Amino acid sequence: MRYFLLLIVGAAAGLLLGIAREPARAAGASQMSASNAATTATQTGMTLPGGPAGEKWEILGPLVVEKLANGMTFLIYPNQRAPIFSGVIRFDVGGKNEHTGTTGIAHMFEHMAFKGTRTIGTRDWPAEKIALAKVEDAAYAFDGARERLLRERADAEVTEQTLGPLRRAFAQAQAAAEQYVVKDEFDQIYSREGATDMNAMTSQDATTYFVSLPANRLELWAKMESERLTDPVMREFYSERDVVMEERRMRNDNNPFGRLWELLMATAYTASPYGYPTIGFESDIRNLKATEAYEFFRENYTPDRGIGVLVGDIDVPAARRLLRETFGTLPARPDGREDRHIIAEPPQEGERRVLLRLSATPTLLLAWHKPAAPDPADARAEVLAQVLTGGRSARWFEKFVKKERLASDVSAFTAPGDLLDNMFAVYATPQDGVPLDRLEKALRAEVDRLRSQPVGAEELERARKNLRADTIRALESNLGFAQRLAEATLIGRDSYYLEKRLRQLQAVTADEIEDFARRYLVDDNLTVAAMEPPAPAAPAPAPKPADGATTAAPATGGTNE
Repeated sequence: MRYFLLLIVGAAAGLLLGIAREPARAAGASQMSASNAATTATQTGMTLPGGPAGEKWEILGPLVVEKLANGMTFLIYPNQRAPIFSGVIRFDVGGKNEHTGTTGIAHMFEHMAFKGTRTIGTRDWPAEKIALAKVEDAAYAFDGARERLLRERADAEVTEQTLGPLRRAFAQAQAAAEQYVVKDEFDQIYSREGATDMNAMTSQDATTYFVSLPANRLELWAKMESERLTDPVMREFYSERDVVMEERRMRNDNNPFGRLWELLMATAYTASPYGYPTIGFESDIRNLKATEAYEFFRENYTPDRGIGVLVGDIDVPAARRLLRETFGTLPARPDGREDRHIIAEPPQEGERRVLLRLSATPTLLLAWHKPAAPDPADARAEVLAQVLTGGRSARWFEKFVKKERLASDVSAFTAPGDLLDNMFAVYATPQDGVPLDRLEKALRAEVDRLRSQPVGAEELERARKNLRADTIRALESNLGFAQRLAEATLIGRDSYYLEKRLRQLQAVTADEIEDFARRYLVDDNLTVAAMEPPAPAAPAPAPKPADGATTAAPATGGTNE
């Protein structure tokens, strides 16, 4: 797992780490971190071993593992530092489980998971159910006509004549359904009971729901979370679809880095769903349907793909009984039903490049394909990234930012996801007056050096210490601990992988990093994405002289005789 800080800020970090609900619609802020993960071409249910008998765990000693009969796994880490706890539920469901035509559906369902159930968020479920069916019919009629007119390139008058009545019928159907909605009741129940940090996040790999509550509200948490995993209702879907469309415009379409990142992924990945943006393509989002979101939930949110984590003031025996009574009632995956096959990315066989011309900060992205965990290359990549850009004293920050003044920012990291083969990436922006090609040449020369010269013992030791310190700091809060534990467990398919991974990072050697560079950081495995301002327009040709006119010779500084 990569515990170094991504130096790419703002919306860019959101693109790399995942997409959370907008803070204005949640009781707290999102605090998710990045991670690495196990490689698989077909995602299946998890079998999670406990700690080996007799093995000592420096961090995870108190951990209790509860595996329910339906396949869902819960990890309980009790502490009595304060009468509170954090609950995290992470499902092995994200952008990687989508296909063209419905990209963005995992993120859309995450939004729907806060809209309530047949008993939460409704004034009259039987009547609302009928109204929602009418909304769905109107959505299919309106969206279908709109897409047909777009294909036909119909003029504005024909378009409005056709869409006007359908648009009004769609709006009327939504208004009729809206009268049955108790707005944000799911959020309000939690908030009244003292919840903080309530939010969710969808990434390429997983969807995570989290909240912190007083210790005496554990039963409330278990009932609320198990109910929305049993009986979610796709209410207010189309108004939320508009919100997501605006979110895409903000994060991707109107964000220069967002556009560049999307181009990089589409260029580097020709088959894998990692080439799709987690938020979805614009043409897919505007055509998503509530019935599709519900089917996505039914197909993917099976208990065997879920991990729950409780950290804080927990009565362990009572919690185990409660989990069996609530989450244990979720229907298990039907016998013999396999998950949808996920296409594996074929090997890259030559350098790829893409150029984006925008009036924005020049930016360079270099990305090399690599295996994900548990392949040893993944831990080596994480340590190497820390050596190169893990802080202001790291090798590349010292060289490119402080000494040579070629870059104003430089960062190395792995992306875009964690459960399929991913990429070792470098982000850099040049200092004023430095051409982007000069910065690229300097960075690639340093990558060449990594293939032939081992990293120094001092910088390797500093990187390992920093990674350990970053891990420990992330575990200081209940929520941070619960998020990291859920994340690591999904990555390693192992309840104790968080601590095993930390040991793995501490064991990485300079020779192993050099071997990683020789194997993977090669030109044929590289994709380059660059963003530069538009080229200056060519000067207009001089006008031809009128008939009989003469053109004066250009001045040469000499004397006419």
